[in-house]
This record gives sequence, structure tokens and C-alpha cells, in this order.
Amino acid sequence: MARPYTAERPVEYPAKPKAIRSKKGLTNLPKGPNSLGGLLTLRFLSDTPKFLLDLQNKYGDTASFFLGGELFIAFFGPEGVTDVLVKKQHSFVKGVGFERMHKVLGKGLLTNEEPVHLRHRRMMQPPFHHGQLNDYALNMRSITKDHIANWQLGQEVSANEEMMRLTFQIVARLLFSTDIDKYAEGVQHHMGVAIDRIERTMLPGLDRFDESPLPYFKKFKESAEYLADVAEDIISERVASGTHGTDLLGLLLDARDDENQALSHDDVRDETLTLILSGHETTANVMTWALSYLRDRDDLWEKLKQEAEQYLPDNSPPEIRQILSAPTAKAICQEALRLAPPVWVSPRRAIEDIEVAGVFVPKGAHVLVSQYASHRNKNFFPNPDKFQPERWANDFEDSLPRSAYFPFLAGTRKCLGDQFALLEAHIILLEMARTKRPKPIDAKLPVAEPRATFRPKGGVPSLVVG
Repeated sequence: MARPYTAERPVEYPAKPKAIRSKKGLTNLPKGPNSLGGLLTLRFLSDTPKFLLDLQNKYGDTASFFLGGELFIAFFGPEGVTDVLVKKQHSFVKGVGFERMHKVLGKGLLTNEEPVHLRHRRMMQPPFHHGQLNDYALNMRSITKDHIANWQLGQEVSANEEMMRLTFQIVARLLFSTDIDKYAEGVQHHMGVAIDRIERTMLPGLDRFDESPLPYFKKFKESAEYLADVAEDIISERVASGTHGTDLLGLLLDARDDENQALSHDDVRDETLTLILSGHETTANVMTWALSYLRDRDDLWEKLKQEAEQYLPDNSPPEIRQILSAPTAKAICQEALRLAPPVWVSPRRAIEDIEVAGVFVPKGAHVLVSQYASHRNKNFFPNPDKFQPERWANDFEDSLPRSAYFPFLAGTRKCLGDQFALLEAHIILLEMARTKRPKPIDAKLPVAEPRATFRPKGGVPSLVVG
């Protein structure tokens, strides 16, 4: 077995090209900031979302720059995003941030390259079909009700910690059909460390310290190893039980591809790690941001309460199409995902010379698309920094150009669990509106902690209100 932290790049992946370290021969690069003797890299590291947003505001749809001595080209406009993620996606491999994510998630769907990615995606699709999601909805509602019942009016809680616990319980029950609460605290701690290190060590050259004795990197490795241990424990317990079961873990163990080949132990472990991250960390963060944006919007909470009775009635089984059509809940989720997309930047690397939105991208160049920046394009989103769920009325999304809004990415790399996450978010919102919810104490929005996911900093202290 090869642990994610030390595993070599799979031989099936396309070869990773050499980086571009000079402008020599590149006469038509998009405009962008000068390197400024390393100051640009410091600006990038200190606040990457702001850095990217500033680029978009100053240079428009495309900008180029050098970080760590290597060429980066950013595409913010819909045409460039569509080319990179959909039309010409096979001309790129995952970029620097995802290369670091391999250290934690191995060859999971989030990090995998072709042709391995497509094989895994096809094998993992059945549990995310609509019929299966209807079954999930019943358990999501039950788990959410039980979790909310533990809150007392006037109690002070950490909104982010509560959302993390709730979504972890949902992932454990629905995807693994088991009680893995014993891992909850450890997973949340070590996933937090890993997510922090992934982003802070993404620049070219920093990987040389991965096996160093420096405490910062030692903690990265320790957290990656802990998470791998948890995933392997879950798998071992299931195999030892003598039955694989019908949940997602069971389907992973039983899955066969077109050639009747099963996933390897390492593959199952890596997909389990990916599901733990994407199934609870990302949704929990979006829900915490939504609670913060909704702090003083009692009008929206009242609408949500009414929708809970109409779209998620207590006296009938929940139905995914009905739940996802609740207009206020849908608009709130859309707006929270616009302003605080859990995956907020998606690095790529060109594996061949390619033209993107009329711009020549040389083989080896780093390419960035950013949900955070593109979702704040003033041409498509008036008052882009303002939380306005009302903007999504009257089929607003249908009026947007393709890839102006892409919280779950696009193309064959679009999140396989997007409907699972939206269903989960809608149910949590509607059930909180029906009973009680954490209301952030601070009137100011939380400070963002943009790592591998877009996290709110500080847990978000809140009071439980009805």
C-alpha cells in the first residue's frame, strides 16, 4: 500500500511539463503585475482571494504574472473559464493546489487525472442518482432534527463547529452506514491542519520541505497519516464484518469497471478520504457563511419557515425535487455559494500549447480560474460584494453566460455530489427555520480563512435563537 503523503504520481497520468520560467519568446502574454523582487509572491500569499480579485478589477478577463519564478495565467471571464474547464479541459492537468491535495486525498475524484478519474467517476455515480437521494433525504432530515434538538435557546455555540458536527454525522450515516462519531473530533482537527498546509505550501518549490524536520511540515504529514488511518480503519471494519453493504462504501468495495476490475485498497481509501472532506467540510463552511449572511435577515428566516411547511412537511416523506425547488432556500444557497464558494480557486497546468479565449497558453504554464473572483464580476452581478438572494429570482441563473457561475466546477470535473450537497444544505436551512438556529453574535461577517476550502475564521460564536 502507498500512503497519499508519500505516493508517487501515478504512471497513468499525463506527464507533467516543465514550468515556464521566462517571458523569452512569449510576446503576446496578457498584461499583469511585475514580480517586484518577491513582493508579488508575498501579496499572493497574504490574501490570495483579494490578489485575484484585484487582478480581475485591474486587468479584466485575463492576466499573467510570475510567482516563484514560474508563469501563471489567470482567466476570469466566462469564455476563458469554459475553455479551461470544459471545451479544452483535456489540455490541462490539475495545478499546484491540487498537487498538494494529493498528499492528503491521494487519487480521489477531487485530485485524480485522466484516465483514472473517468473510470472512478463512472463507478461512483449510482449512489448519487436522484432515486438514491430521495432515500438520503429522509435520513438527512432525521439527523438534522436530532442535532438541532440538542440546542437550548440562549445557549452560546460555535456555528462552524456545530455545522461540522452535523454534516459529519450525515456523511457517516449516509455514505458509510456506521457510527464514526469517535473519529469526529480528530478528523475535524487534522483535516483543518491539512487544509491549511495544502494552501500555504502550494507555491512551486515548497514541496522540497515535505520530509524535513520542520514542525510545520511534520504536522502536515502527521495529519495526512492520521486521516489515512481513519479511512483504513473504516474500510477494515467493513471488510471484517463479512458484508460490504449497500451504502457508498459498500458500492466502492463491490464496484467493477468495464473490464470487471475492482478498485484497489488504495483507491477505496482515497475515495473515502475525498468523501469525508467533500461530504462535510465544504457543506459545513457554506452553511456557516449562510448563517452569517442571514444574521439580520429575519424576513428571509420567516420565508424559510413558511417554505419548511410547504416543501419539507413533517407528515410526508421528503422528496428531492420538491425540497430543491423551495425558492428562498434555493436563492440563499445560490448566493452563499456565489460569495463563499467552498472550492474558490481551481489551478490547472497546460500539458500542450493551447489557445484559451483567444490567448496563447504555452505548455507548462500554470493556469488559474477562480470561482471567488469570477462570481464577483460586476458585469454579471451588480453590487457583487452584497448578499442579495433576491438577485436569483425570475430565473436569473439562466440569463448568465455559461461559466459565469460555477460553484461546483464544470465539465467532467463537475462535483459528482453537487445535488447531495444542495439537498443537505436545503434541509438544514429549512429545519433550522422551523425550530431554532445559531445566530452569530458579531454583526460583522467572519474573516475569511481561504485555504484548500473557503473557511470562516474563528468558529463564529453564536447564540441559539428561535
